[in-house]
Amino acid sequence: MISIRNLKKTYPNGFTVMENFNLEIESGSFTVLLGPSGCGKTTLIRLISGLESCTEGAVWIAGNDVTHYEPGERGVAVVFQNYALYPHMTVEKNISFGLRNFGYKKDEIKRILAEVLDLVGLSEHAGKKPSSLSGGQKQRVALARAISKSPDVFLMDEPLSNLDARLRAQMRGELIRIHRKLGATFVYITHDQAEAMSLGDYIAVMDNGRIMQYGTSEDVYGNPANVFTARFIGDPGMNILSRKDGTSLGFRGQKVCIGRPEGLDCLFIRGAVSTREHLGDAYSYKMTASDGARFEMRSPERLEEGALLDMFVMKSDLYAFDEKGTRIA
Repeated sequence: MISIRNLKKTYPNGFTVMENFNLEIESGSFTVLLGPSGCGKTTLIRLISGLESCTEGAVWIAGNDVTHYEPGERGVAVVFQNYALYPHMTVEKNISFGLRNFGYKKDEIKRILAEVLDLVGLSEHAGKKPSSLSGGQKQRVALARAISKSPDVFLMDEPLSNLDARLRAQMRGELIRIHRKLGATFVYITHDQAEAMSLGDYIAVMDNGRIMQYGTSEDVYGNPANVFTARFIGDPGMNILSRKDGTSLGFRGQKVCIGRPEGLDCLFIRGAVSTREHLGDAYSYKMTASDGARFEMRSPERLEEGALLDMFVMKSDLYAFDEKGTRIA
């Protein structure tokens, strides 16, 4: 378990990234830190790993206060997006280099190498250098190097961001498989909400150094606690329509129905198609309501740009937020 208690981080220039920050990460979980660039995700990873020191507060790992431990004493491994492989070393040597420095014996290193290379599917590439590997293979080498040290905690800072869409999808599956196999605690940074939804047992939605919501992927999607989470989670994010009293209504683009309902308890909207985007199995439409409000709709129907439509959203699919953006219904 990782316990972050009343954490504060202020840099020498006086900028405070986070203050009174608290988070409990369950042992063996796959927890995703999700948020826009600059929200404090990477800083949090660096504070947990010991690569940066806390201004105030404490970091506990597996029941131990590790706030003042050196990075190598915390039982964590960090995987970055840039792989950080030695270009002149083979895959095998990239992984074993750290083990030799930690004093592992040759027989132990041989056994560990065989296990981790098999786990990440690189047994046939042990003798190759990074220059002859694909992006996905390089990332697996970085994972294998981290796994070889048998850490209690894996910290991953956007490790798939340099890969193309197909490889990212493939590597997400690999990460889920490896996590289940190892049973270790994974903490994973991303600003890609689709990636967060597919990977995380739990998601911590962050903004400006604060936790906006923490829960399962189903919970943060289906029961957003505030406007920020509602807009940030989902593809597309939730539509938010302002009301005259300062409150707002939210609804998902997939829940917009075309037609003029009679006798239904719903929100009625009349609007025109501004733009159309083909997604393969459906179309995404940017809509402009008659009062000027803008929202997005998903539909399998092909509609012409400029088309004027009557639309509705069932009351059961509406979310209400107060003046401060906090969920009230």
